Amino acid sequence: MTKSSMAIAIAGSIVQNSAVLLGATSMIFLSLGTASAQAVTLSNGSLEVTIREDNGAIDTVLFDQMTFFASDFFNPGAPISDFGFQNGTNTSTFVRNTTTGVTQQPLSVSSSGDSVSVTGTYTGGGANVDFTRTYSLVPDFNVLSISTEFVNNGSDVALRYFDTFDPDQGIDQGNGFGTFNDVLSLSTDAGLATVGQATEQDGLTVVLGSLDPDVTVASGNPFAIFNGFDLNNFFNDPFDGNGDFVDLGTHIGIELLLAAGESGSFKYHHAYGQSITEAQEQFILAKSIDVPEPASVFGLLAVSAIGAGSALKRKQAMKA
Repeated sequence: MTKSSMAIAIAGSIVQNSAVLLGATSMIFLSLGTASAQAVTLSNGSLEVTIREDNGAIDTVLFDQMTFFASDFFNPGAPISDFGFQNGTNTSTFVRNTTTGVTQQPLSVSSSGDSVSVTGTYTGGGANVDFTRTYSLVPDFNVLSISTEFVNNGSDVALRYFDTFDPDQGIDQGNGFGTFNDVLSLSTDAGLATVGQATEQDGLTVVLGSLDPDVTVASGNPFAIFNGFDLNNFFNDPFDGNGDFVDLGTHIGIELLLAAGESGSFKYHHAYGQSITEAQEQFILAKSIDVPEPASVFGLLAVSAIGAGSALKRKQAMKA
């Protein structure tokens, strides 16, 4: 071999090895997702959720922290745990804040220790809707609660509000990106919930859903809600995977018809378990204790006591 041909061969080998190394590096970054932003952490020791401080999106969800094989549910692969808004079906008003840092909806994030609040004003298409999105962990359960309050300061609006996820919890278990996906109803003491369910091959499961009768849930398609056209398709024809094993997403949303000056709310839960049964039980039990705050309960009891006292006085007066 001549010196020139040897030099060419060595150069080719370097290029080839560099390409392999680059490919391997890309695969590593793909499997690990993106670097985390500054985030606020909620944890019960087994379930740990971090929320991005810059845009309010879920950064990571780590489940089963008590073992060596804790799994990140949404950040491996293509990191998708995003939320957003749209004014009716107008695709030009679509905004989304993503776990990778895209921030189309300005907001502020604050923490009180046991909850994280995300506040802002949605103005797409001339709307003027204040919102407060609150993350918290349900005590004694591996369940994340996401509750949002809305106040319409403008004219009538059909507000479309959504969360979109790509569950990839099997990656940390060495089982790939696919999940078994389904949409179903779960009966709780608080009512009937519509949920989306994603399960990896060994059973690790996330169940997310709401008691709201107007909720829309899809699981198994699309991969994610990237734009207004995806969002409209999601609301018009939500997909039920019926147990299909694919690498696609699970999504939840609601359309709120808010008149001028009107308020509204939407609440849903994520439940995590090592099996479908465990995750569903976590969801059902957490929903069953989803009762008014103590102050509200005391207020209702006080009203009931006043009503009972008034009835007794009327009854005594009639006897007299």
